[in-house]
Amino acid sequence: MNDLRYALRQLARSPGLTVIAVLTLALGIGTATAIFSVVYGVMLRPLPFREPERLVSIWLQRKLARNYPAAADALELRQLRGVFEDVALFEDVNLNLVGDGEPQRLQGASVSPNLFSVLGVAAALGRTFAQDEDQPGRERIVLLSDALWRGRFGADRAVVGRRIRLNGSLYTIVGIMPPDFQYPSGAHQAWVPLVLNPGELTRQVTENYRVVARLAPGTTLQQARREAGALAKRLASTYGGNAGMTVDSMLEDAVREVRPTLTLLLGAVLFLLLIACVNLSSLFGARAAARSGEFGVRLALGASRKRLITQAIAEATPVLLLGGALGVVAAEWAVRVFVAAAPAGLPRVESIALSAPVVAFSLTLLALAGCAASIAPAVQAWGSDVTTITKEGGRSSTSGRRRSAARRVGVAAQIAFALPLLVGATLLLQSAINVMRMDLGFRPELVATLSFEVSRSRNPSDQKVADYYARLVEAVRAVPGVANASLVNRIPLVGGQTNPVHFDNATGTTDELTNVDTRTVTPGYFTTLGIRLVTGRGFTEHDDTNAPEVAVVDERVARMIWPGETAVGKRFRAPAWRGGRWVNVIGVVAHVRTVDPLTHVYWGSGLQVYWSYRQWTQDRMVLAVRSETESGPLIASVIKAIRSVDAEQSVYDLRTLTEIVDRSQAQLRLTTLLMVGFSGLALLLAAVGIYGVVTYGVTQSLREFGIRVALGASRREVTRLVVWQGTSMAIAGSVVGLMFAIAAAGVMSHLVYGVAPTDVASIFAATALLLLVAALASYFPARRATQVDPMVALRYE
Repeated sequence: MNDLRYALRQLARSPGLTVIAVLTLALGIGTATAIFSVVYGVMLRPLPFREPERLVSIWLQRKLARNYPAAADALELRQLRGVFEDVALFEDVNLNLVGDGEPQRLQGASVSPNLFSVLGVAAALGRTFAQDEDQPGRERIVLLSDALWRGRFGADRAVVGRRIRLNGSLYTIVGIMPPDFQYPSGAHQAWVPLVLNPGELTRQVTENYRVVARLAPGTTLQQARREAGALAKRLASTYGGNAGMTVDSMLEDAVREVRPTLTLLLGAVLFLLLIACVNLSSLFGARAAARSGEFGVRLALGASRKRLITQAIAEATPVLLLGGALGVVAAEWAVRVFVAAAPAGLPRVESIALSAPVVAFSLTLLALAGCAASIAPAVQAWGSDVTTITKEGGRSSTSGRRRSAARRVGVAAQIAFALPLLVGATLLLQSAINVMRMDLGFRPELVATLSFEVSRSRNPSDQKVADYYARLVEAVRAVPGVANASLVNRIPLVGGQTNPVHFDNATGTTDELTNVDTRTVTPGYFTTLGIRLVTGRGFTEHDDTNAPEVAVVDERVARMIWPGETAVGKRFRAPAWRGGRWVNVIGVVAHVRTVDPLTHVYWGSGLQVYWSYRQWTQDRMVLAVRSETESGPLIASVIKAIRSVDAEQSVYDLRTLTEIVDRSQAQLRLTTLLMVGFSGLALLLAAVGIYGVVTYGVTQSLREFGIRVALGASRREVTRLVVWQGTSMAIAGSVVGLMFAIAAAGVMSHLVYGVAPTDVASIFAATALLLLVAALASYFPARRATQVDPMVALRYE
């Protein structure tokens, strides 16, 4: 306690240094803890299932894209009993809940009954599905989420066994899932049994499903990949095709697209923490150097070096405790802000929190910072020579040179850690600018969108569904203020639906099958979204099942498949599961961005093909409404028009197209903002470090500068000399920092758009900015060096 009281008195004597040290530590600990909370919650925290390390996701892997497997593929995988304990499949569905009040759209999943046993979860109330409840003709049943049960049904335990109306049919509630069951996502509210079409089991009909499995005990991921790959080859030789199979851990599959971003941010804050630790070491080292005379006196009076080191650690302890506490408080606040501002699509947001592993990580960082804060005073105390110190009055030229060299190395290290952050921020800024300037292929202004799913119980045939869509569009177009309205199964920038087709007489590709993004649209869709018609024509109501099958392709298809030719009049075979009929190209439109530009790698070639809604009918559609003025006030009237066609039709995802564009860029904007903030803090800390070292050097060499001026050196030459001392440290650190920046190019390649991860201009700009800041940080101490009175220096000598 005596050491601690003495330490507090010493810290109180230099409040400026103490405050800077506490803030530096809080900054480093706070940012690192906050980002690690996100990284752990999203990427590292085990999935909330039984033995989650045995859970895997299975995909079909084609040349340019991954696809969901077919139901028959899942059944084949179940036969690999030595590899997989069980295999389940599911797909997302929309469920229209009709009852008291407004119709409510539920995000649901149609699942094989064994999904819950594969995951290792049970119902909190009631039961899950029996193995035979996926057979045609069985009673319709449903499982509800805890949130829906509490919100819609008031947590009534008697709800189990009650019937509710979903999509026009009666379903019996058989169970309520636990509050922490959020699969496939936290947005899912209900689960129904997946009833397969008999044709799917014989591959006469092919639908794609998400497939998950539990590895058999003792089976490794590599073994599963080998066996699944061998199965894919056997299936390809039997049924044709060229798709392989990939097996990934379920956790890795969930976080694949965000891993590069989170890895970059974690690396950035660790670099920032290292800068803070070096800065902390420099602060305490400078303080210890100023007390070298005190150390000599205490040694002369009989104090041991061990005693001095203990005292140095005691003086660092209050700073560590206060800085660490402030850092954790700041991290808690930052995590809440991040979760609230998290971009749409970030997986496992509900798992982000200051959990026990995160706190342990924070304590580890605090211990690292404690070592950084204590090591310089400890070395100073251990190396103290009582005879030399007392003889020179606390000043030793040899030890002073050693301390000066150590400080210069510390500054160079801070520069080396700061430069990669500046380069990353520069690249992301350039990417954000490129994304904002890119041609989307459509005009989002004044377009509102909403989604819905048709009821097959009331519209059992494709013809009835298409007629329903036609009536709905006609009713919406009649709303005052509506310039145009159309339907599409997927609006741009929210993902794609790829299907393999065979292009006839393709001169631009040798592939038998080419994956293309397919969309079903109503007439007028291209006009509604402002998509440019390059040549040919769009769809009309006459492009129905009685007419030849037709399609509109985008410019990329025309350019890549039939280069130098006219695409209109060409043909291709539809996907095999749709009968493989010939489809004639009637028009070419501009290419449209269908996904975030940073995730395009997961969605294949980007070739786009549009179908008439009467020839390829979809159950889920998005209504796009272009207004004559502002789209917002029209929404209520549009919904009223929809309900005039079908009073039970629920709608969801009411958004403007501008909001969709903004959301697609949200992850890049947030990453850029964080990187700019981290690099700015790193630059500030590095500047403070340079300023401190140069100021210390000037203070120790004031007489030398006075003599230089007396011997004829101009003040400009003195300024240049001092500034060079600072910039030389920055140059040395920049050389190492450039190596770090180049090494990070692999991570950056997944996050930049329209700029190379090793872009010379960006690297040069970041380096130039860092050197400029170093020069400015050195200039102010240099001014003090030029103000020394030469006569005072000469008289001293």
